[in-house]
Amino acid sequence: MSKKQIRILNITTRLNIGGVAKHVFILSRLFNEAHFSSMIMSGRCESHEKDMFSEAEEYGLELFHVPEMERSINLFRDLLAVFKVYRIIKKLKPDIVHTHTAKAGFAGRIAARLAGVRTIIHTFHGNNFTGYFGYFMSQVSINVERALALISTRIIAISSQQKDELIRYKICPVRKIRVIPLGFDFEEFAHQESDVDRFKQSYNIPLDNKLVGFVGRLTAIKNPDAFIDIAAKVLQHRQDVTFIFVGDGDLTPHLKRKVAKRGLQDNVIFTGYLTDLKPLYADLDALVLTSTNEGTPVVIIEGMVNRVFILSTNVGGVPNMIQDGISGYLFDGVDTDAYTQRLLYSFDHPEVVQPLLDRAGQDVVAKYGAERLRQDFLRLFKELGLRI
Repeated sequence: MSKKQIRILNITTRLNIGGVAKHVFILSRLFNEAHFSSMIMSGRCESHEKDMFSEAEEYGLELFHVPEMERSINLFRDLLAVFKVYRIIKKLKPDIVHTHTAKAGFAGRIAARLAGVRTIIHTFHGNNFTGYFGYFMSQVSINVERALALISTRIIAISSQQKDELIRYKICPVRKIRVIPLGFDFEEFAHQESDVDRFKQSYNIPLDNKLVGFVGRLTAIKNPDAFIDIAAKVLQHRQDVTFIFVGDGDLTPHLKRKVAKRGLQDNVIFTGYLTDLKPLYADLDALVLTSTNEGTPVVIIEGMVNRVFILSTNVGGVPNMIQDGISGYLFDGVDTDAYTQRLLYSFDHPEVVQPLLDRAGQDVVAKYGAERLRQDFLRLFKELGLRI
């Protein structure tokens, strides 16, 4: 007698270009064969964001869209999202509902519980306990997550540091938490030799210029203002450096004005969202993160795969990814002088940087490979009593 196919519904707040969507894609693809069938449900992207619906279709993944599910808080639309998600779940009858990010975790878990789904999993890709809201709303967020954890079969943290945060905020008992780092098919974003110089040529950047990148949403939590401050300080010492903002967000107009006001237009470029980052990584000399809060930034994984020198704030799950002075550099707070000094030194001493790049490349394969992700979830499913 053949085993029953296990149906998995991954729900994410939005399929915008970014790490969560990429993780949901690879997770759905890994469990869309043999004894598994995977589907994706997504809410609405924000006006300044580009969605990845076409990529989902290319992967052959069944996609359900609930536009009322969005990042901003709106009680009426949030309750309507719960109702719509509930109706879809009742129709699909998944064995597992796996939610990703806060709003999807809210609508998806409530709807799944009401629909009688036995296995409800939620992955924290970050948290909004600090840095996003004021004190009152942060406390509301914490209490909402505590309540939702009660109806969750398992809570997944993507790093040990994030697990510690969930325990510190008393989100749920330790026995409910499992640490499962992100996993990816590296071939999807590892550049080839043919990609070299393509990015610089596309943006008329001198081929011998050093290229420093900020890749991500241009929003307050990512602190992109600091990237401009670092650029200004580096450019005081040498002009053969180009700084790139890859992404978009609510701060884009402000950042462009700041660049113009400081006279940095010739050395700071805004590309907007890019669907193919391989040419960028082929030409990038350094990747800079200045975030005040993070989960496990996929951009760091992409940088490690592509042997890019990484400098980041020491926040969230980042120290689980980068070992300071061994595979990159970490900074306590946004010390723009320290970033500047490290960048300038790296430009003149590639022999010091190369061992860090080699170590980063070794670490990323061991920690974030797709097969490791698949085995971690197979163990979790068996633990939950699913017949595989």
